[in-house]
Amino acid sequence: MLTVNHDGVSVESDLAGGLLECPGCRGRLRPWGWARERLIRHGTGAGRFLLRHRPRRGRCAGCAATHVLLEAGLAARRADTAAVIAAAVEAKTAAGHGHRRIASWLGRPASTVRGWLRAFAASAVPIAEVFTALAHRDGADAAGLWPAPEPTPAGRALAAVTAYASVLAERFAVAALPWHSAGLAAAGPFFFSTGRWHGGVQHELALTPEIRGGKGEGSTG
Repeated sequence: MLTVNHDGVSVESDLAGGLLECPGCRGRLRPWGWARERLIRHGTGAGRFLLRHRPRRGRCAGCAATHVLLEAGLAARRADTAAVIAAAVEAKTAAGHGHRRIASWLGRPASTVRGWLRAFAASAVPIAEVFTALAHRDGADAAGLWPAPEPTPAGRALAAVTAYASVLAERFAVAALPWHSAGLAAAGPFFFSTGRWHGGVQHELALTPEIRGGKGEGSTG
């Protein structure tokens, strides 16, 4: 899977122009049909609603591998938007709420929310390491963007990704960038999955061409 712009017209243009890279061999992706349609839950509480998403698929001209192109607001293998998952992580990490209280607030099953929180906590150490390195590498004044020290691994992970979101916002001249958007842009669609962070983690960016080119906030979802 590959994180791309949420704008379908832009994705089609990038595919046709050979602007999307294969995450495996860095070859150019070309249009290759569509992935299976998914029902995704958006919003929270009484304002939640379902939307159908059918991601585009691309095929590498080099290695012939196919990849699902998942828009930046969605996470791989999750039935909820990245913003909803991020809200749960913030409520647990920053406010200390339990998973049942968070689930009631979001209008989601308690078991689902518990799974999100456990996955983030289990991946917190490598997330913090990677995004701390990225913030220091790409930020002109990373120290100035850093929040107060956090006592827990999950808190340090959230602080590191938030700092990197500030780096990207400054770098590409956007007003603000949600931390989960920075996470997906840099680490790809599996940012919220434990498998992304165990068994070897790459420190290089997985940014989409739109973000690298600095086209603005719409490029990151």
